[in-house]
Amino acid sequence: MKVSNKEIAAAIHKTPSAISYLKKNNYDEYLILKLGVACKKLNLDSEDLMAMYSLKQIELKSMAS
Repeated sequence: MKVSNKEIAAAIHKTPSAISYLKKNNYDEYLILKLGVACKKLNLDSEDLMAMYSLKQIELKSMAS
C-alpha cells in the first residue's frame, strides 16, 4: 500500500514539505507515521495488529521446528 507524504501531512496537520524534512532527518519517526496512516486506511486497530503479531510468532515457531 502506498502512503504519500501528502496523506501523512493531512493526518497530522502539517505541510508535505515538513514531512519531507522529517523523512530526511528522523526516518524512524517518519516510518511510524506512515504505518499509522496505512493502518487507518486499512481500518486496522490495535487488536488487529496484535492478532497479526501473534500469527507471525506462530509462523516463526513452526518454521524453527
